[in-house]
Amino acid sequence: MHDHAGIEKKRFFQSPRGKRVALWLAYFLFWAGGAAFLAYISLYYESVNLSGRQIGQLSSIPFFVTLISSVTFGFISDASRRNQLLLRIATLCLIAVLLIFPNAQTFWMLFPAALAYSVFHAPTNPILDETTLSTLAHPENYGKVRLGGSIGWGLSVLLTGFLIDRLAPGIPIIFYINIAFMALFFLVVSWIPTPAKDNAESDQSPTIRNLGRMITSPGVFLFFLVIIVWGIGEASISNFLFLHIKHLGGSSTLMGTALSISLIGEILTFNFANRIQKKIGEFRMVLLAFVVLIVWLAGLSLIKDPNLIPAFQIFGGAGFALMQSGSVAYVNRKAPQGLRTTAQALRGGLYAGLGNGVGTLISGALYEFFGSSAMYRMMVVVQVCGLIVGILVYLRDQKQKANRKAI
Repeated sequence: MHDHAGIEKKRFFQSPRGKRVALWLAYFLFWAGGAAFLAYISLYYESVNLSGRQIGQLSSIPFFVTLISSVTFGFISDASRRNQLLLRIATLCLIAVLLIFPNAQTFWMLFPAALAYSVFHAPTNPILDETTLSTLAHPENYGKVRLGGSIGWGLSVLLTGFLIDRLAPGIPIIFYINIAFMALFFLVVSWIPTPAKDNAESDQSPTIRNLGRMITSPGVFLFFLVIIVWGIGEASISNFLFLHIKHLGGSSTLMGTALSISLIGEILTFNFANRIQKKIGEFRMVLLAFVVLIVWLAGLSLIKDPNLIPAFQIFGGAGFALMQSGSVAYVNRKAPQGLRTTAQALRGGLYAGLGNGVGTLISGALYEFFGSSAMYRMMVVVQVCGLIVGILVYLRDQKQKANRKAI
């Protein structure tokens, strides 16, 4: 009976629907665990008496490692096709690092722990992204699978804020919540599929030269520059929103509520991302993400009552979903054959690594010297400049397409 149930489960997860379910669960658990840590870590840093500049430095330095880590793991995944093994290794290392955090309470003790967390956290999402894109019969439905991560993030943030306020450990509980979700993620990894190999890739091994050609292509290079700028603006929200709410007089529960409500916009946008992509295209999804982020930053800079922030947050998640869906689709189309996981890792490393890292450094300094409201106003200016550059890059691409058609 037990063997029969095991065979049926294996058969289910080998079916197209089972593969989608496994990937949805993997995103859900990974980002539910990450939410407990990433959303609240700045509060932990402040609770051990770090300054605003130190919080910015500690939150940003590991981001720069993300680029190297995610690309390295991505290239190994492309070359070996061993995504399950790589995910298991990264997960076990993350759990080990999270066990260290509660005992680290000075800047120089927290530095290596934060660095190691970034190294092993970075590769998971690009590996899941490429596995999803290669598994789906229609890659434009990526958003429907990726929204598992959005739901996991929203529920976990709300639960974590509630538990911080009510359980004795207080803020250190974030590390144990993350460990619990990562343990479940480790189990689910065995169900996710191995990325399918295109026929065109059968006689073409992954090479750094092919990746370099993609990066140095003018259109792709400028596109990467645009998403780095967006990452700079997003970093000011992801790392300092809760401190902004706190200094406006809001509670931890309000913080969790605010971030959870932002997931409504994210979930809805991911769910309809395929329709949006068909209607306006990949690049214009990215430009629309800039517009949403500018509105979001401007609103945060003007709101004085923290209780109003949750209602406004619904706009926030939509921007992330537009950027994620649009940029993933664009890079997947431009990536060299056999290097799609590496290309997605590079995209994520530049946006979530370099962009968020630079943004966190800048935001930390602005927060310490001018306060959170002024910081958000200054970030509006940065994003308007990014939008202008993005529009110019888009117009350049359109002109090149028109010239090719004319020839």
